[in-house]
Amino acid sequence: MSRYIYVILTRTMTMPGRAIRKITGNDYSHASISLDKNLNEIYSFARFHYQNPLVGGFVKESINSLSLGKEGDVQAKIFCIPVTQKQYRGIENDLEYFKRHEERYMYNLFGLLFFKTGIQFSIRDSYICTEFVSTLLQKNGIEKNKLRERKISPEMMIKILQRYESYGGSLREYVSTLCHQDVDEDFFEKENIIFVIAKGIKQIGKLLFRKIT
Repeated sequence: MSRYIYVILTRTMTMPGRAIRKITGNDYSHASISLDKNLNEIYSFARFHYQNPLVGGFVKESINSLSLGKEGDVQAKIFCIPVTQKQYRGIENDLEYFKRHEERYMYNLFGLLFFKTGIQFSIRDSYICTEFVSTLLQKNGIEKNKLRERKISPEMMIKILQRYESYGGSLREYVSTLCHQDVDEDFFEKENIIFVIAKGIKQIGKLLFRKIT
């Protein structure tokens, strides 16, 4: 029996999302992955809290966080990719590894800032969203030859995965036809502005002292 994984590209309306579209020239700015047709479990590399775009890493997302609230919505492309049982288990195991070691991983701010320059700014245990998704796919033999480069833009991902596209349009409209369950989360919790700034500076400092690969 065939198994499927789901790659979700979204046109996020955050300030970093707009910046990414400007830097890359793409219509979409964020990539996520799910093993669940109903998108109840979505994973990516992104900010931990809405209020602080500088601090991020491996995250479990939801329709609410991607849409910036229960009343929000974003445009999305969904790619339904058929995989073997071995490939499915491989990605499942990789995600479990990230969950167990999530404190080790960071969002690669510098990789994002230098994306347009052509400079390969890879930092140990650090990803941007498209790097994370393409790495999982490539590692498990999905479009392996086309996803060899870690530096993949959303537009490149669309071209590589276009034959798997199953939906394009409103993300909330997509999940409205499924057994989707929104979850309560701390993504929207307010933080003191001093802590927000301090955490951002700390994150940048950690990235600066990590090994560039």
